Amino acid sequence: MFKKVLTIILLATFVFQASPVMAGFGISPPYVKSDKLTPGIHYEQTITLLRSAADEDLEASIVINAPEISSWITIKEGNNFDLPKGKLQVPMVVVVDVPKDAELDNYKGNINIKITPKGDQQSGVAIALGARVEIDLTVSNQTVFNFKIEKINLVDFEKLSFPWDMKIFSWFFYRLRAVMTIENLGNSEIAPTRVNLEVTDISKKNVLASVDDKSFDKIAPFSTGDVEASFPIDLEPGQYWAKIKVYKDNDILRAEDRTFTIYNPGELGDRAPDFGIWPWLLLALYVFILLIILAVLIKLRSWRALFWAISVILIPFKFIFSLIGSSFSDVKVRFWKWMARKASKYQDSDREK
Repeated sequence: MFKKVLTIILLATFVFQASPVMAGFGISPPYVKSDKLTPGIHYEQTITLLRSAADEDLEASIVINAPEISSWITIKEGNNFDLPKGKLQVPMVVVVDVPKDAELDNYKGNINIKITPKGDQQSGVAIALGARVEIDLTVSNQTVFNFKIEKINLVDFEKLSFPWDMKIFSWFFYRLRAVMTIENLGNSEIAPTRVNLEVTDISKKNVLASVDDKSFDKIAPFSTGDVEASFPIDLEPGQYWAKIKVYKDNDILRAEDRTFTIYNPGELGDRAPDFGIWPWLLLALYVFILLIILAVLIKLRSWRALFWAISVILIPFKFIFSLIGSSFSDVKVRFWKWMARKASKYQDSDREK
């Protein structure tokens, strides 16, 4: 009887002096699993470490038990990392790098996680908690193309100022951009087949433009990233509706209606797209091409063609000069009419006297 009482007292003392690590601890998900791996692929999966109270700093110690594939697996945070005070959830990223010469097979194992108070900060008896992550990986030669669109954002922009609003420049820079966040669920690089954009006025009654983009950066396997589609738009400042359709082959993977705004030059301020030196480089390219054409014409002694080319180039300037000349003539005529009226007025005044 005395031994039973003593045992109960010792257990009670042990429990009441135990570390707050006794607070609930768990992981989600409790596995690293994929059946879409191929030789040479890179795969990551996040395991979230959860606790019900975060009153102190804890430390996680990781041991990987997977003899056949232990060299494939690493923990991005390292085999020892902290669970800081105040954080109830801490991510742990398991990285799998399958060798290019890996055999096609199914591989299993586990990852043991041990949680203890950090350093010597804990007084009394500390009880370590733990969890086990099951590993189930299949390496095959099957190619999987699959992805999902997490969100789509349209980026407002502003009308270009002269000379960048000319067609030779605006086609490259006056564009509506749609930024799509895509999660690649397969084991190959992917991108949408095409993205269609249909623009209507704010009342949705009149279709103003319908354009496609088929050229995108690709997202790496088992990862999430942003893909940008851009569309040349010839619209005046204002607010518009856009229907965006994202295609995978011939299927519409996602369709959304969004509004966007085109602002007048300068209205966006710091939020305006920054094109850097690209417009100036494009201008330099056009000038360079023109000089090459002129040099070829001169070398071939095609004077008639050269004069024709120069006359074509000077057409806008001739138009501007003719406008200035006509304006000057009009001003001159009005001036002399005004002088005639003044002179007539003074003559009438002298006759009355």
